[in-house]
Amino acid sequence: MRRSRTGMAHRRTPPPRRRPATFRRAVCVLAAVVIMTLAPASTSVPPELWTTPGAAPGVSVAPGEGPAPDDDVVVPTRVPEAVAATFPTRSSVGLPAGWEPKDEHTGDLWIRARGAVVEDLRITGGVIRVAAENVTLRRVQAVDAFVVNDVNGACGSGLVVESSTFTRTAGATETDLPVIGTGGFTVRDVLIDGVPEGIRVGSKHCGGVTVENSYIAVVPPAECQDWHGDGIQGHNGGPVLVRQSVITLEERADCPGNAPFFYPGDQDNTSLTIDGLLVSGGGYPFRAGTSGTVYNLRVVDESWGYGPAEVSCPAVAVTGSHLVTVAANGRTTPVGRLAPCGGA
Repeated sequence: MRRSRTGMAHRRTPPPRRRPATFRRAVCVLAAVVIMTLAPASTSVPPELWTTPGAAPGVSVAPGEGPAPDDDVVVPTRVPEAVAATFPTRSSVGLPAGWEPKDEHTGDLWIRARGAVVEDLRITGGVIRVAAENVTLRRVQAVDAFVVNDVNGACGSGLVVESSTFTRTAGATETDLPVIGTGGFTVRDVLIDGVPEGIRVGSKHCGGVTVENSYIAVVPPAECQDWHGDGIQGHNGGPVLVRQSVITLEERADCPGNAPFFYPGDQDNTSLTIDGLLVSGGGYPFRAGTSGTVYNLRVVDESWGYGPAEVSCPAVAVTGSHLVTVAANGRTTPVGRLAPCGGA
């Protein structure tokens, strides 16, 4: 059984991974078409309850809601479920079109001023060490660079990373740092692309973590011995809230990863709230053992090796969730209900 660097087992001993079945997918899609044809029109939802302007109803939280650092569980607001939902794509998040940096930096960058705003920066080959509270990183292009806000035991709580793009070159290794970590921060409208490890949620003493309207694409490193990549992983993490985001995990036959979302119950995590998450890839695209609520989870059909989800019931309550197909524009179409603990 393979174990993480923390010692927690990333894999159980499941049956052999199954490969995608074209016939089964065709039958599921045909069934979905028949169901949608016979179903009544969905109830309209006021725009003020949508997660983002123009987004489809069904992935939503009322304005002003969000986790306080000490909250145990944030319960998302429910609205009538739509037949389809739209999620971010690589081109809809991250740096704006036509962006150019005002400053460039190579190597490590320390931020020690409380409330500092660092924007329109291209940083290459270093670590952004946030050693002050309430720092904002906005429109940052990070190439082979990482963000750490728990520096020598001091928390850079209140960190916001927004409208930024993180990429990794061919030099990626399986021992890379997580791209952003570890506690008391918000990631918003961010693209993390082509990395072996995405976001680490930890350092619960620094506060909770929110990830919203972001796209994370995890890929294996060139050389692989014991890689177990994740899009979001929790270890000693505070409350985590994920809203209207996408996580994909690519693997190779000689280099299997772990899961796009991995928030286990035996790694001293606090709680989780999911309200709009599209995942694909890995043995199980969604793995959760920490108590909390999961709503509007979308798992791309036949994208897994073992099964669509592995959750601890009844600690994790999964409702309003589906197996889906997804179009290039991020629009998902349900092909089956996802209820790993039974119920709705």
